[in-house]
Amino acid sequence: MTHEQFTQIYLPFSGKMYALAYNLLRNRDEARDCVQDAYAELWNKRDTIEPDKPPPALVLTMVRNNCLDRLKTRNTKADDEILETLLDHNTENQIDAASDLNAVIQLIDKLPRDQQLVLRLRTIDGLEIEQIQELTHFSRENIYTLLSRARKSLKELTAKL
Repeated sequence: MTHEQFTQIYLPFSGKMYALAYNLLRNRDEARDCVQDAYAELWNKRDTIEPDKPPPALVLTMVRNNCLDRLKTRNTKADDEILETLLDHNTENQIDAASDLNAVIQLIDKLPRDQQLVLRLRTIDGLEIEQIQELTHFSRENIYTLLSRARKSLKELTAKL
């Protein structure tokens, strides 16, 4: 595979790759590093990649696996840079929005890991159930169950506030 072919096939997925990495790692620099590592791994394996494997599934699975490896070795929680970005603008509405966003993020962080992952992939990344299925290797029914439980738990947690 030539450099041009590689670029045409895999470069269009960089946004989704970064979004997935950021949602899992919650750190911009680590997310960028994870995407870069995935591209390096893809480039090294470019001649052995199965042609029938769809590119989105391949790249997103690689990013997910890299993120999970990083999460296993990391001892501290990632910084919440979304909140920092919102607070840079100092308007009351944005401060309120940042406060609300921070509260929702904290509530999502209280959910079990699988529920967090599926909820973020579906609502934040906007992935379809089939794409989530390819990334997580969960069954379709399990994904729907996790989404339902996550939403129910968030509803209950917000009612307690």
